Amino acid sequence: MHEIIEKALKESRFKPVESDHQATGLHCHIHIEPVDMEGFVFCMRDHGFFLELITAIDLIEENEIEGLYVFNHYQGPARIAARIKTARDNPVLPSIGSIYPGAVWHERETAEFFGITFEGSMDTRHLLLPEDFAFHPLRKNFKAI
Repeated sequence: MHEIIEKALKESRFKPVESDHQATGLHCHIHIEPVDMEGFVFCMRDHGFFLELITAIDLIEENEIEGLYVFNHYQGPARIAARIKTARDNPVLPSIGSIYPGAVWHERETAEFFGITFEGSMDTRHLLLPEDFAFHPLRKNFKAI
C-alpha cells in the first residue's frame, strides 16, 4: 500500500484493503458505513487528498447500490476508493459537499443517473437530464426509450 495512504489512516479506525494498482489503478479500497463517511472524508481532506470522482455501481442481484468515492493525493499518485452500500429501492448516501465543495457536481450527476439521494446536499437541481425525467439511465434495469 502507498505510504501516503498508510500515514493518513495510521491512527484512524479505517482499515483499507490493498488493491492491485497495475490492474485497478487503485492502491487500496475501503468499505465504509454511511455513518462513518464524514469522518473518513475529513481524514482524507486533512491529509491532503483531493476528490477525483463520485459514481455508483448498481448491484441489482444484491438489491443494493454501491457509492464509489475515489480520492488521490497531490504528492501521489496515492489512489484510494471508499465504497458505501445503500438499499437499491431507496438509495441514500451522505453528501460530502460541505467538506469538498466540488463534490456537489459529482453528487448531482450520480443522483440523476442512479437515483441516489445525497442527504444534506447543498444543491439538488438537475445537472444533465430534463427536469421531468422519471428514469435513471445507469441502473442495470433501465430500458432505452
